[in-house]
Amino acid sequence: MVSLIATVLNEGNNISDWLNGILSQTVLPDEIIIVDGGSKDGTWEILTKKSQENNRIKIFQHAGNISSGRNFAISKAGGENIVVTDAGCTYDKNWFKKISDPIISGAQVFVATGFGPWFKPSDNLLAYLVAAATTPAPAEFSRNWLPSSRSVAFKKDVWAKAGGYPEWIPLCEDVVFDFKIFKTGIKPNYIREALVFWRPRTTLSSFFKQLFGYTRSDGHGKLWLRRQMTRYIFYSINIILLFLTIKVSGWFVLIILAGQFDYGRRFWKRWAVFSKDLPLFKRYVGFILMPFVVAFGDLGKMCGWPLGVYERKTGKIKFEV
Repeated sequence: MVSLIATVLNEGNNISDWLNGILSQTVLPDEIIIVDGGSKDGTWEILTKKSQENNRIKIFQHAGNISSGRNFAISKAGGENIVVTDAGCTYDKNWFKKISDPIISGAQVFVATGFGPWFKPSDNLLAYLVAAATTPAPAEFSRNWLPSSRSVAFKKDVWAKAGGYPEWIPLCEDVVFDFKIFKTGIKPNYIREALVFWRPRTTLSSFFKQLFGYTRSDGHGKLWLRRQMTRYIFYSINIILLFLTIKVSGWFVLIILAGQFDYGRRFWKRWAVFSKDLPLFKRYVGFILMPFVVAFGDLGKMCGWPLGVYERKTGKIKFEV
């Protein structure tokens, strides 16, 4: 038996489409367990109707953060094989089969698939730029990555052995969960295809808020210290070089440009992939704007991380190993 679990909160605008995507898979879960964290937009009413129409769908209400909801959902699962995803995603039609087969067969106990962005015809240029700033391109899945709980599968005893999802951290819970699993000696089996897709942010404010929140929880969880320090050092050096360019010699701008090229080439490569269906003019404009969008996102990260560290140091967040 395979149980698919997801948590939702105020997903009224897309919960029906999401469920249709799950129910259109070539292979279906034996049960779909959905935990609502307290929606106020009609999500629960939609779920109630859907569960009455399809006995495969089982719904619960449970207050708490994402980790709490996932742990509750898994505790209610009848199957020993668990697939975790999020509402709001879309899927390759073979996603569920490909992610669950290695678990059902017993060949693997922890599986992760690649992922990517999905766009609407009405999306503005910023949506594509944000996707390139935050989401790996398909070629990047040739290397290993930290599994995202929008698309993972595992045996229930793996979850239990790791102590479940960490309920003490507001965001980045799947990263901490991954590390907890790794500590048990279990490594993921990677399906190196983008099989699940989610929406990039479409406004600067929501983009900033997203990255601020993620790195705030990086600070909560003592995550990626070297990466955080590299970011501060890179921008500090650029500020010094900009000062030298203005006050000493314009030649210092060449060092700035060289550094920006090295820092930004990964994002430009992604831009080339994600923007391939855009008109040529927009592709050129996006290429020029890409470094500015990355820098804006980095600003959100650099604001979020010290706040997270402060909240951990002062005990607002109770860090757990």
